[in-house]
Amino acid sequence: MTTPVVRLALADITATLCTRFDVLMLLEKIATTAHDAYGARGVVIGLLDDGGELHTAVTTPVAQAAVHGPLLTEGPILESARETAVAVLADTGSTVQGRWRTFAETARAAGVGAVRAYPITSLGVGLGSLAVHAAQPWDTDRPDDVGATLADLAALALTIGTDDDRRRRPAAAIREVLSTAARLAAATGVVAEVFGDDVGDARARLRTLARARGLSDAAYAGALVELLDRMPERLAGNPLFDEG
Repeated sequence: MTTPVVRLALADITATLCTRFDVLMLLEKIATTAHDAYGARGVVIGLLDDGGELHTAVTTPVAQAAVHGPLLTEGPILESARETAVAVLADTGSTVQGRWRTFAETARAAGVGAVRAYPITSLGVGLGSLAVHAAQPWDTDRPDDVGATLADLAALALTIGTDDDRRRRPAAAIREVLSTAARLAAATGVVAEVFGDDVGDARARLRTLARARGLSDAAYAGALVELLDRMPERLAGNPLFDEG
């Protein structure tokens, strides 16, 4: 489980926390590391807003296709976030009674064999959860240490923040992450439409276009969304899409 590649990724995430970092991009790296470490069907990071509602902040690329709808914000991930405890649906193929029965049926239909959700907490307060969606039922070959560590690193990313005082309230960081995630989703849709890409390719292309301009993904996405809002008729042939 904790292979050299995973250990290197954990070290990289930890080192990033000591720099001026983009919170959403770091959460994406955390989700990707969990995905690779567990050989997951998909990984989802959900965050609680001020009213206690769970919103999807990050999904790994596979999860965008395989994990959808209620699988993103209901079942184990919601319980883990609200109860600040690990929540497990060990086998979606077994007889599941009570509140998770419909969730288990939906998960099984999406090719998910098990879900294990790790709470993201700070000072005992639930901020969200990191949920691993496995293709097979959960077994002892998937220890909890990596998932728990990554959830803790996500909590640090949210509570450290990126501004100068580095002590922003988690609620403010969560609002910013969710807002940035929405802009990225909208911008990815624009790129997909302009280039005829699927979602995964469009997200990768957005990153390439941003890097070519010396911008973060979030800053480039913000520019695209602003263009879409102000002058949608100027999308075609706009320099923002120049790959040269």
